[in-house]
Amino acid sequence: MAIRYLRRGPRNLAAGPLKPHIDSFVLYLRAEGRSRKTITLYSQAASWFAAEHLLTGGQPTDTDRRFDTADDTSADLVTFESVRDWELVGRVHLRSWLVRLRHRQHTDSYVNNQYRCLQQFFRWLSAEEEIPNPMAKMRPPKIAPKPVPVFYEGDVDRILKMPKGTDRCAAKRVDVCKLRDSAILQLLKDTGLRRQEIARLRVGDVSIADRRAVVTGKGGKTRYVKFTHPTARTLDRYLRWRTKQPDAHLPHFWLSQKGGPLTESGIYQMVRRRARRAGVDDVYPHRWRHDFSHRYLDRGGEEGDLMELNGWDSRQMLRHYGRSAAASRAARNYDRVMGA
Repeated sequence: MAIRYLRRGPRNLAAGPLKPHIDSFVLYLRAEGRSRKTITLYSQAASWFAAEHLLTGGQPTDTDRRFDTADDTSADLVTFESVRDWELVGRVHLRSWLVRLRHRQHTDSYVNNQYRCLQQFFRWLSAEEEIPNPMAKMRPPKIAPKPVPVFYEGDVDRILKMPKGTDRCAAKRVDVCKLRDSAILQLLKDTGLRRQEIARLRVGDVSIADRRAVVTGKGGKTRYVKFTHPTARTLDRYLRWRTKQPDAHLPHFWLSQKGGPLTESGIYQMVRRRARRAGVDDVYPHRWRHDFSHRYLDRGGEEGDLMELNGWDSRQMLRHYGRSAAASRAARNYDRVMGA
């Protein structure tokens, strides 16, 4: 049985008789040039819905019962006859699945994400098999607005100071890669690049003289990003250090201390480690993207320019960060108006 474990329990992905259409959907996504991450998200959402909800008739599992409360029990969840044909899927199956996810206390954004993944699958299925789309007139679950997780004043400076660890051997190993780590963190601060975009950089993609880099983003789309003079100097120092390394011949911009290119996982671990040593909690690569976008708008940057710099096609994210920047300006203006 195909099972993937999550913090809320095992996630059954064994779609059985519903799997052939999911495989065809994956083939379609690959032909469209969608990223591996997108394909995984879409296909696993469809497989999970099929295996854990449709084939079982919505019968509650131990995972559902773990989240039972006095006001919301798994016994109240909607059940139905097992569905083994995609053409028989209706809105009741989809809505009861969303209710089930909420019963498991998944966040609004997670439930919304699962909805949109299924929406893509059923859109393709409807066109491919010429059958009605059960999600055609459904509305996505609402997401309650939350503050953008940006850095507090002084957090970034503390992280960039690169405090050493308490372990002597670990500290020596950290010093070896201090230039590289500092360059990555400053580039994150200046550009808000995604973790995979940082990892994909090649030596020829970065121009120190022009203070810009060519970035390959989602769906293989390329764009230019700019960085500041201090970051250009740090990148220049890193490149000089890089030329002395055994793997300097590799095209990858970032080299690992263990040999070979630095991976996405390596970048994630480094960011977490550096922040932890600086005493800054809950820091991950994407938080730098949040912080960059917030600061850019808060300082008066144009929304269209931010869309280009971040590689966004939709204005949905702009509205999210626009509210964050507006709240920050309102807080500053309060002190000026009220004389605090």
